[in-house]
Amino acid sequence: MRERLLTLLFAAGALALFYVLFFPKPHHRLNVQGLPLSTDARPEGYLAIWRWLGREHIRRVSLRHRYGRLLSLSPREGNLLIVTLPQRLPAHGLERAELLRWVARGNTLLIAAALDDEPVWAPGADDAAMMRFLASTTRLTFTPAPAYTLLHSIGARRLDIRPRAAQPLLAGVGRITALLPLPSRSWQARPRDGRSSAGDLGLPLVLAARTDNGAPALWLQPLGAGQVILSAVASPFSNAGLTFSGNARLLSNIIAWSRQPGGAVVFDDAHEGLAAFYNARAFFADPRLHATLAWIVGLWLIFILGSQPLRARPPGRRPLDEAAYVEGSARYLAAVVDPGDAAQRMIEDFLRELPGQPSRAVADAWQWLEGQRSIASADREALRACYERARAGRHVDLVRLQNRLAQLRKATA
Repeated sequence: MRERLLTLLFAAGALALFYVLFFPKPHHRLNVQGLPLSTDARPEGYLAIWRWLGREHIRRVSLRHRYGRLLSLSPREGNLLIVTLPQRLPAHGLERAELLRWVARGNTLLIAAALDDEPVWAPGADDAAMMRFLASTTRLTFTPAPAYTLLHSIGARRLDIRPRAAQPLLAGVGRITALLPLPSRSWQARPRDGRSSAGDLGLPLVLAARTDNGAPALWLQPLGAGQVILSAVASPFSNAGLTFSGNARLLSNIIAWSRQPGGAVVFDDAHEGLAAFYNARAFFADPRLHATLAWIVGLWLIFILGSQPLRARPPGRRPLDEAAYVEGSARYLAAVVDPGDAAQRMIEDFLRELPGQPSRAVADAWQWLEGQRSIASADREALRACYERARAGRHVDLVRLQNRLAQLRKATA
């Protein structure tokens, strides 16, 4: 019993060490109840928008590839892309550059960033990746708000945002409402000076601001022939957020204002985990993988500890098989020694071992062999011819040679 417990302990330690050294450690979000996906019917999803677009016969696309696939979207302009931040699979630099090229053609990018609200899927997300995305797509820089702003939002269940001025995007929008299921964060936005990393980004126009502290919460920014709309809250366009009339009217205005005939409303599902391409981070973060590995490891431990003998039985003493040893040595030599060299050595050893031959020289042995009446001249000439072929490097049948030498040994004995 003690041996089995020690085996279990060392096996578990080896598996734990292997996991620590070789397996990537995926970043898990806490309290994930729903995700901003076009297929998610939970309060945090976008299935309500997807179904509404279908009823209105508006083209809709679930983007499950990287942003470079947008460049092949037809038509080239007049499309709307909805991106939610932070992303589960953050976009890298090349992807962001391709996204900006697509927007500059004449398309619209709607960014719903969880800056001033905290959806249930946002805690534990990569804020640095979200800041890099915003820095590359807008001329705004965001810094954490002072502590008193955070304290003011604790306990609030919703955040109200009101338009600042009359604008087509805000026609009929009296108030934008963001849901706060968790204590919200808050960020301060400031315009960036100098040329933007996105190239020809124009100055952002503030469209709406928070009612509690007056901080901007909705921006419109031109980019080439297109534009970027940035919302500092992510929840207004979710299934639950669209139950507020102001949120639904704002989304309807954005789609009507930015989409041209034949254009599509595109949902960025790929960077929220619903990707058609292979992603190692998503693979190792899949709970089904960990459950499968746990079952495999558990069954392996049960098999090892339950059915296998832990102490090997000492092998019984077996006598040495001399015939097998000789055969193995012969097979090895036959594989590495040239047949001509072997034939020459076999004949020379035979000549040197002749019983009545006083000299060990090969030439003297041939002379002595010619004087032996017990050996037929045909056998002697055949042996000499075989010796000459071996010295010349020509083919020699070793089996026939061995049989001939055995007959000659009997004749000279």
